[in-house]
Amino acid sequence: MRVHPKTKLNPKVSISSPLHSLRYRLCQSAISILGVLLIQATISTSVNAASVTQSGQRVLMIEMTPALCKIQPTRARMRQCLEGYSLTVSGLNLGYGASCGSSSEPRLTPLQLKVVNRIMPDTTVRNQTWQHYGACGPISANSYFRLITNYAGDLKLPSELTTGNSYTVSKSRFLRQMTRLNKGMRLSNIDLICQEGSRRQSILTDIHICYTGSSFSKCSNPINTCGGNFIISGGN
Repeated sequence: MRVHPKTKLNPKVSISSPLHSLRYRLCQSAISILGVLLIQATISTSVNAASVTQSGQRVLMIEMTPALCKIQPTRARMRQCLEGYSLTVSGLNLGYGASCGSSSEPRLTPLQLKVVNRIMPDTTVRNQTWQHYGACGPISANSYFRLITNYAGDLKLPSELTTGNSYTVSKSRFLRQMTRLNKGMRLSNIDLICQEGSRRQSILTDIHICYTGSSFSKCSNPINTCGGNFIISGGN
């Protein structure tokens, strides 16, 4: 498995790979999940009146879109499956436990929605993550989604996740890549989730990254269902 050091990622499958360089140069040293954010929205930081208690850490949840589109046929009509995304963010758990249960929809400015769409293109997913994880926190929807884009924009992931090809990789090597690419990250800050494919293969479907504030922290309740080797499923 060839590893390109310090490669940051953009979630679209159209990102360049060693074999498919259409839009980006091979010499590019870093591409963030969000890419370069050319538009910065003016975001409210108002605090909700409801009194809530944070009971856990923050967990950024990243989905391996090609794998989930194949494993779960019900996702076939989702925008990220139709448009060929390689990575998407499914949510940010703020650590407020089961206190969320809102039916409200997040109200984002057009500029912010344009930014969020790059990593969370599906409207239903955005609504659900706000209702499940964001609405019970002491921050507005604008601030919640800004947290998501900030975490995602700073995170670097191995380039194999966005080439559009499939790989069998060593879990230990993949985790070491993650810690090399992200300053201050430790193995305990990463939770890898795999599902069984049609041939009883272990396929990477989710990566969870744990935080306390803006710093990486030990995942307190890891799922960790990947074995010693797993498949990164590409879109091709």
